[in-house]
Amino acid sequence: MRRATQADLAAVQDFLAPRVATSMFLSGNLRDQGLTQTDAGDTGPDAGADHRKSMTLWLSEGAGQITGVIGYAAAGYVVFEAPALTAADYPAIRAALFGRALLGLNGAVDQVAHLVAALDLPCHRAAMDEVEPHYHLALCDLTIPTGAGQLRPAVTQDLPLLTQWRMASEVEILGARDSVENRDRARTSLQELLAADRLRLLEQDGVVVAMTNFNAALPAIVQVGGVYTPPDLRGMGYARRAVALHLAEAQAQGVTEAILFAANAAAARAYEAIGFAQIGSYRIVNFDPGITLGET
Repeated sequence: MRRATQADLAAVQDFLAPRVATSMFLSGNLRDQGLTQTDAGDTGPDAGADHRKSMTLWLSEGAGQITGVIGYAAAGYVVFEAPALTAADYPAIRAALFGRALLGLNGAVDQVAHLVAALDLPCHRAAMDEVEPHYHLALCDLTIPTGAGQLRPAVTQDLPLLTQWRMASEVEILGARDSVENRDRARTSLQELLAADRLRLLEQDGVVVAMTNFNAALPAIVQVGGVYTPPDLRGMGYARRAVALHLAEAQAQGVTEAILFAANAAAARAYEAIGFAQIGSYRIVNFDPGITLGET
């Protein structure tokens, strides 16, 4: 296993392209922010200058071809597409990521099992360790539900409310703490989505009733995330309408596919109602507070 350079990016993208449904975080981060320019432990004037979604990559290869990509996002997440992993790869993975801060990782169930074993992760301490259904939709099959509410882009003035919603969602779904650190991280994420024009709100009679966003976006496929409706407004179809209208907007701009994960049975029913079909399972492991890889 070796560290990737800029010269490897075309080959990495060729490897990821046919596997995009299971590598959207990795593919999206690379497209948006590219490789990190500094590294863990750097103390020079540029230390910490990389965007939190910029990536450090390590490649496994066979017969001159890439067989796996292990990525580390500067924010503290391990993202990967490595379907050929075996126990023989564990020492190299452990050495590559040793000493780095980890907030979480997610991916196809079998691949996550290898990463958990390779990194000897203390999953008993995880705030969340769940397997969620992984859904796909060809947008030509999108169904837009009837109902009230109009979709609009989020604006800066919405951020205080949306930060509260994002924090509530992460507490409910991810097992996160409602802490100053996590609120700051939620606000930063929302600001990035706002700047990238990936954050949408459903509004009914002047009141915001649901939000949705694209966690990652490529020219032909998007990954839906951040779907939230306050508890007192649930059961009215707001979330599914928000997602469907956002996807219709993306389809008009040339996007042809979408993927997402369903956090619970109600969410799964909502997504299936607008055309999504399950294609697999994703395991999500989050730590709050984060851990340092290699520490016992």
